[in-house]
Amino acid sequence: MQTMLAMWLSLILAFTSVFGLVGDKYEVYENIRYGEAERDLVTIYVPETAYENDHNGCILYIHGGSWQGGEKEDMAPHCKKLAMKGYITATMSYSLYSDEVFGEVTAFTMIDEIDKCIDAIKSFSDEHKLNITKLATSGYSAGGHLSMLYSYSRPQDSSIELAFTANRVGPSDMGADVWGSYSLASMLSGVKITDEMVESGEAERIADSVSPVAFVNEKTMPSIFAYAGNDILVGKGNRDSIQKTFENNGTPYEYIFFPLSGHGLLLDPISEIQYYKALYSYCETYFGY
Repeated sequence: MQTMLAMWLSLILAFTSVFGLVGDKYEVYENIRYGEAERDLVTIYVPETAYENDHNGCILYIHGGSWQGGEKEDMAPHCKKLAMKGYITATMSYSLYSDEVFGEVTAFTMIDEIDKCIDAIKSFSDEHKLNITKLATSGYSAGGHLSMLYSYSRPQDSSIELAFTANRVGPSDMGADVWGSYSLASMLSGVKITDEMVESGEAERIADSVSPVAFVNEKTMPSIFAYAGNDILVGKGNRDSIQKTFENNGTPYEYIFFPLSGHGLLLDPISEIQYYKALYSYCETYFGY
């Protein structure tokens, strides 16, 4: 019964995805270099209608892969879908963590690269006379974490005004209460966390430095979150923490729950439709078209 249900839900999702991919034609500008690191490349999708607009918004997609893998091409279906809706989109690769580069490649390295990538999008906009005036960040899993961490901790650094974020199963809180230890906080911060640091409270401060929730306040930009009911990778604590933090600060957000899905968000086609409905609404509201 569960196998049959999953098959039908997958067919429904495929059906709705096809209808989501009907729209404007677009051009693809591949592998634009934005920095000096090997993986510092961005691909930009430009709808034909964008050249006719007085101003444009852009959505920058950031791939997942546990901060240790993944490729920008993983986000291409989302880029194409939004480009066909008339929005400029981009997908970036970034430097990856490995044990061999502990302390050299951190979450801070990655969000520095987001900053450089936005600079490159601004230069591209100027060169092609696209007048990109607003930008939204969006990410999946680890990319969702980086999207939120950059947008909440460093919005003033962006060379294009940040309008909103829209993230899927993004880790939001690196505290031990959520993950059971400080291992992820250590990996992402590049700091070896000792028992003494845990006892003194220093470990929690380090975890906060790489936790999007630690930077949320009443001025934080509007956000969309999608989380799954059966996600064994990014657990319930992450969705509870970000939702509670936004509620406590009175910050506007949309929360889309995928009750049947795991980390891939594959088994809730109605929730997928709701997510994209919210995303299109945010684009209209915060991009102005």
